[in-house]
Amino acid sequence: MPRILVVEDDPAVSRVVEYALEGEGMEVEAASSGGEATELLEGERPFDLVILDWMLPDTDGLTLCRMIRSSGSGVENVPIIMLTVRDDETSIVVGLEIGADDYVTKPFSPRELASRVRAHLRRRRARSAPQSETLKFDGLEIDLARRRVFRGEEPIRLTNREFEILAFLASRPGEVCDRERILRHIWGGSFYGEPRVVDVHVQHIRHKIEPDPENPRYIQTVFGVGYRFTER
Repeated sequence: MPRILVVEDDPAVSRVVEYALEGEGMEVEAASSGGEATELLEGERPFDLVILDWMLPDTDGLTLCRMIRSSGSGVENVPIIMLTVRDDETSIVVGLEIGADDYVTKPFSPRELASRVRAHLRRRRARSAPQSETLKFDGLEIDLARRRVFRGEEPIRLTNREFEILAFLASRPGEVCDRERILRHIWGGSFYGEPRVVDVHVQHIRHKIEPDPENPRYIQTVFGVGYRFTER
């Protein structure tokens, strides 16, 4: 049974989310503050996904999201869905930049939220399925099974989304992939936002893997279309 953490300080919203997810056969724990959420995340029983409100009484969702992603305690790879009343592009991009996997704006449909949760859980199970392939390029190695990337001997730390985008492009060397196709593959149709978020993630990947991010060697821009991974 999937175990979900809902971090929301509005009791009415929290109850709606709990009811929707429990109706899908999920186990739900609720926290009304960042401190309470941190205690639950540090407990012995792991969570499969976190639903995180943007505004909390003792912190903000962005700070808590950043903490989860940098914790190094085993929870840093859990999918995170942000709940927010902010639907402007800048806020969405900021949330995705610091490690959120998805966002849902308030007011929201409980059925849509449950659908997105199921989609992220399916992708998490797919990511944990055994894979034996390691992609090797000149100066770069991508271990799909362990979700690890090396530039030479140096390990490179990527977020979940960054790794998935890199693996998607590197698995198709020479093929031009447009932004909408990348969005559909990585977010599975659950993201209804600005394709520019792909550009943001690619920019971060380049700064981590490229010898010269301003003159990318691996991920090249195909202007007006998208991106292409090159083996040169």
